[in-house]
Amino acid sequence: MQGFRVAALSEADLRDLTEARLEIETLALKHSVREGDAAWEAHVVGAHHLLLVTRRADNPQPSVAAGKAHGAFHTALLEGSRNQRILAMAYRLRDKGELYRRWSVAEPAGARDVDAEHRGLLDAVLARDADLAADRLAAHLKATHDVLVKGL
Repeated sequence: MQGFRVAALSEADLRDLTEARLEIETLALKHSVREGDAAWEAHVVGAHHLLLVTRRADNPQPSVAAGKAHGAFHTALLEGSRNQRILAMAYRLRDKGELYRRWSVAEPAGARDVDAEHRGLLDAVLARDADLAADRLAAHLKATHDVLVKGL
């Protein structure tokens, strides 16, 4: 007989996950900003544009396409890093976070300007300011954490 296991969602697990993501994803982003080339920059710009266009088309309800575009933008941000171990850890942690994001309740309209958060990330990356980019990513992850906690 085959069985299924459902992952437990808890505030404590989300807190631990967010703490790990803050450490690993910001580290990966710093590597990307320092190591990424012009092709990486172009990829990030393109992923950001696709995210904006997809989110605008979905207003007000996010779609599967918007979720994929969001993930692609965050992946693109990190892909400039040459450290494959850090990247693998960052991607695994983000995948775990996606479970919480998918099970969360919708965020109230106007609660956050997520487009501005993403634009701020893009601007810091293009300015090649690794510390500012990491700070903005950390703020973005913390804001998402706060929304998700409310939905648990």
